[in-house]
Amino acid sequence: MSDNQLLERGFRRYHGEEINVYFNKEICEHAAECVGNAPEVFDTKKRPWITPDEASALKVERTVKLCPSGALQYRYDN
Repeated sequence: MSDNQLLERGFRRYHGEEINVYFNKEICEHAAECVGNAPEVFDTKKRPWITPDEASALKVERTVKLCPSGALQYRYDN
């Protein structure tokens, strides 16, 4: 899915130097896989709560892939 398609479907973009993370709160199941696997990136006590540059792009990618609902997506910033 392209950046524009994600945004049109209600996702919000969190920009990183290498990787962008997209989140759609409407479909989130609150399984907390993101918070549990990369708390330095996904911290609900901070704003913005997603900071992709706090871990390697590979760790962010692997964590996003654990999201059971699809509320998290990623795209590498080229």
